[in-house]
Amino acid sequence: MWYRGALKPIYNLNQIIRLQAVLEIVTNQTAMALDLLADKSTQMRNAILQHRMVLDYLLAEEGGVSGKLNDSNRCLQIDDNGKVVKQITKEIRKLAHVPVQPWKCMDWDLFSWLPGGLWVKRMLFLFLCAVMMFLFIPCMIPCFTLLIH
Repeated sequence: MWYRGALKPIYNLNQIIRLQAVLEIVTNQTAMALDLLADKSTQMRNAILQHRMVLDYLLAEEGGVSGKLNDSNRCLQIDDNGKVVKQITKEIRKLAHVPVQPWKCMDWDLFSWLPGGLWVKRMLFLFLCAVMMFLFIPCMIPCFTLLIH
């Protein structure tokens, strides 16, 4: 049995547009969550480095944190990937975003075949209307006289 919507192209188009909108919303929400995580990661990195500096200051007589723990690796390095993550989420948003396409109705210019500018077209249109009236009225007078009798 055919699904009834499969027979209607406009239904299918509406479903595609709906899926596209849902995909864009999900992508934006995911990108927002990744941005928040990147911000928190940067904040945590800064806090850890500040705490390490304070501990090194307090334990300066003993050689800092590394001296106190007998650790030969005296350099604490925490990479800040927040900017990279934010750049990636920016690209994700660009990929998922579909710009709004304005509706263009059938803008037929019935008088595009007429020569000249707008005022010339209007004058020609009025002239054509007058000619049609002069042709139409003589045909209608006998009909009206028969209708009255």
